[in-house]
Amino acid sequence: MTFPTKAALAALLLATASAPVLAGAPERVMPGTVSTALNEYNFNVSADGTTMVFARSEAEFQKAHILVAAREGDGWGEPRPIGFTDPRYRDTDPWLAPDGRTLYFVSDRPTASRPDKKDLDLWRAVRTGDGWGAPEHLGDVVNGPGPELGPELIGGVLYFNSARKGGMGELDFYAAVQTGDGFAKPVMLPAPLNSPKSEGDFTLTPDGQTAVFWSSRGGRGHLYAARRQAGGWAEPVRLPDLVNGGPFQFTPQLSADGRTLTYAGTDAREGQPEGMADVYAVPVEALGLGR
Repeated sequence: MTFPTKAALAALLLATASAPVLAGAPERVMPGTVSTALNEYNFNVSADGTTMVFARSEAEFQKAHILVAAREGDGWGEPRPIGFTDPRYRDTDPWLAPDGRTLYFVSDRPTASRPDKKDLDLWRAVRTGDGWGAPEHLGDVVNGPGPELGPELIGGVLYFNSARKGGMGELDFYAAVQTGDGFAKPVMLPAPLNSPKSEGDFTLTPDGQTAVFWSSRGGRGHLYAARRQAGGWAEPVRLPDLVNGGPFQFTPQLSADGRTLTYAGTDAREGQPEGMADVYAVPVEALGLGR
């Protein structure tokens, strides 16, 4: 297999969350607390290391909800459903801004314009003191027919994936420029980032030069990285088997100090039902991505 070169992907050492530094192969994050027999994914932490969020669901991402935990001394408090949780609706795919103040996510909550809506749309909530304000729908300009997934706001651009009509594949990446409190009409990202297969959970390093995401272009859902080049993007490179050994890997995030990659994976283990994901963390150096 082809490993990413250190020169091409050195920007992976700069990123936007906080996670523990590990010594070797991938390890499950907080077994029994974060990683359980249920489905956990979209793990991310504020840049100051004081707030943790992730998603948990039953099989096939049913009954999904967002959990949040606060730093308590050298450890973490018990993760609890975020304050706006409503068991009638699915809230999933959380992305916490580095400052810990704004949470982007997707939900099948109804809206004023679509009271009978059932598909997943893009939403956000703003932190208010120790709690969270009411969820705000991002509007019908950025949300389209079909589901939206995996939002992340980087440099004033909202990246997400969608199964809307007119795409290149099954799930495709889109980008919408922030305009005041709203967003401009989304634009589909070009090949080779998008492909005839599915892509999801697009993230960029702060310099904007390296993208990390999952794709089924190799026949299974695996993690890839691509480097920006003159006129577009280089062909994405599949990350090593160290993190791509299971049937499906997704929701990659990198730590604020750039030393740790976290992701969700459906790796087989004793006591884990088939198809259910745990959160894993791995040292970036173990992936051949050192400086």
